[in-house]
This record gives sequence, C-alpha cells and structure tokens, in this order.
Amino acid sequence: MDIYHELKKRNLVTSRRGFSRMLGAASNYASIRGDRGPSERASIRLFQRLWHDRHYLLAVMVAREVLWGAPRR
Repeated sequence: MDIYHELKKRNLVTSRRGFSRMLGAASNYASIRGDRGPSERASIRLFQRLWHDRHYLLAVMVAREVLWGAPRR
C-alpha cells in the first residue's frame, strides 16, 4: 500500500511536503526516502496522528503495514 496516495486520495495531504509534515519529519523527508516509503518510526508517528484525528481505517492500514509488511500483489 502506498500510504501517500491513500492520504492524497482522501485530501488529507496535497503534496509530499505535507506528507512529510504529517509523518513528523523534515519537509523533504518523503523526497529523500523516494520509493522506499516511510521508516517504521515515521509510520508509527503517522499511525498515532491518524488515530488521534479519527481516521481509524487509515490508521489500521498503516499499523498492518508496520507489523506485517506491505501486502503481496
């Protein structure tokens, strides 16, 4: 799952810079990480933020990815 695209589709972020801020990281974090996605620490911060903001389904998606890895296609 590409969490950035999920958040963008739901209008929770408008750019990678905004995504980086949502992760609690520097504004260029998402660009530096490239296709690797956020680190586990950043993903946990994202989970906490989504849960706090009551985006429970997205929070569970992030938690699943952190705990069990990305789903196979």
